[in-house]
Amino acid sequence: MKSTTPVNEGSTIYDVAALSEVSIATVSRYLNNPEKVNSVTRQKVQDAMDTLSYIPHGNTGTKAKRHVGRIGVLTPFFPAPSFVQRLQGMTPVFRNAHCEMVIYTVDTQEQLREYLHSIPFSKRLDGLIIMAMRIGDDDAQRLIKAGLEVVLIENHHQLFSGIEADNVRGGSLAAAHFLEKQYTPCGFVGERIDLPYSLQPSELRWKGFHTALDEAGHAVAFQHVRLGAGTVADGCRMGLELLEGPGRPRAIFAMSDLQAIGVLRAARRLGLKVPQDVAVLGFDDIEAAEYMELSTVSQSLGESGRLAAELLLGRIREPGRPLQGIQLDVAIVPRSTT
Repeated sequence: MKSTTPVNEGSTIYDVAALSEVSIATVSRYLNNPEKVNSVTRQKVQDAMDTLSYIPHGNTGTKAKRHVGRIGVLTPFFPAPSFVQRLQGMTPVFRNAHCEMVIYTVDTQEQLREYLHSIPFSKRLDGLIIMAMRIGDDDAQRLIKAGLEVVLIENHHQLFSGIEADNVRGGSLAAAHFLEKQYTPCGFVGERIDLPYSLQPSELRWKGFHTALDEAGHAVAFQHVRLGAGTVADGCRMGLELLEGPGRPRAIFAMSDLQAIGVLRAARRLGLKVPQDVAVLGFDDIEAAEYMELSTVSQSLGESGRLAAELLLGRIREPGRPLQGIQLDVAIVPRSTT
């Protein structure tokens, strides 16, 4: 039978070192600079901390005693403009609260796991905002055990407050916009990226889009759907595939503004007029969308960042505040491409 060590709320760094069979210096190094500890040792130390329910002194005590004015933001590595605009929404809130904002970028599942294990202990943070990341129950419990306040963006977990956009409704609005303009048949350009650590809203936006068109008797044909990377370049590639030759869709809904801008580039290369020959609608309403006169579905990116920051500061100042789940409304922003 596998032996277990009883939980001891008074556990110390000495207990962690003994259970993980490493030196106290190694445990201290893990707590302060986890990247300087090899992966096998990191796991041994973390397992010991979990078993002992050990919380470093830097994260214990009342908020008033340990407030250091530092907020962490965990975000996918790829520099999507939507993430940047959310950060822009957070910045004035934290600046006015005299808080430093520390950005942690993730590009692998292993890196996310290491951050979720080490951030609560190795950095003296008051709180953490997690954008579009998959958080398991064990990770959630670890963050709570460390006394770290957390707010999620584009995700939901019953233990944390969160901000989400109504992606399904956004897709439905896109379909309704095309139907009102009598732009049929319709096509769709979506995102297909195998990132187990990151959440992708493409499927939800597609669900709302094709369901509304199905119900209106204008189902999207299989040949009018393309999935690829969420970039301008891949949007252009998929746009060329959809628009070259006969039988092209009359309108294309792209799950992001970046892809939609790529579709516009494809239409221009083929000598097609927008929206006379093909209408194009994006999603997000990034700053470039207005510059390009791109019709899009707005999800109030800056507002979502601002609300997340305010929710987090509220929980830090008053830990007893109830958790909140906020679903932001979405709306069509019509411009010259439709």
